[in-house]
Amino acid sequence: MTELLLTLAEARVLACLVEKSIATPQYYPMTVNAIMLAANQKNSRNPITHFNEGEVGAALTRLEQEHLVARDDHAGRVPKWRQRMQNQLLLKPASVAVLATLMLRGPQTAAELRTHAQGLGGPGDAEELAAAIADLEDRAQPLLLLLLLPRAPGQSAARYAQLLCGAAQAQSAAARIEASASSSETPARSSIAELEARVQALEARLAEIEQRLTQS
Repeated sequence: MTELLLTLAEARVLACLVEKSIATPQYYPMTVNAIMLAANQKNSRNPITHFNEGEVGAALTRLEQEHLVARDDHAGRVPKWRQRMQNQLLLKPASVAVLATLMLRGPQTAAELRTHAQGLGGPGDAEELAAAIADLEDRAQPLLLLLLLPRAPGQSAARYAQLLCGAAQAQSAAARIEASASSSETPARSSIAELEARVQALEARLAEIEQRLTQS
């Protein structure tokens, strides 16, 4: 395959088709509207998106050109779509689960990947996860699929990112996650500081009362 670079919309649409084909096969293949709803879910998605029907349709058209999806002409009057990522990229099932999870949720640590990919038939233990990661990393140019990002300050572990959207998008997604984590920590730190200040004020007030009682 020649060099492949997907947009966020294309990667999300493809990953949603993969996800639903495994997790809820009774609702697969999928209509454009169903794909749009799946892509814009509020849970199990990072970032949260608001793609419209036209954007999803355009993504499907591009993915069809790359042979990553195909229209199902036997699924009734409403056009429905199937994913062909596993066959087109020559991936093992566990590797598909890991890659789709990264496409849906953004960069993740090995522990996060193992947990989140299990619902898609992903690796069951650390050894299987390492094998899936090796499968995704062991790719010659021009189609690299996985990147281990440098561990950021304050992080307990490095994160993996998918490269179907390019290295720049992977770095941007990682930065977004770090910024979100920092912002969530700030209110907690502020609350602790406020609590400490209140305790100090109460202690000072108590000391003042004790001193007055002693003097009286």
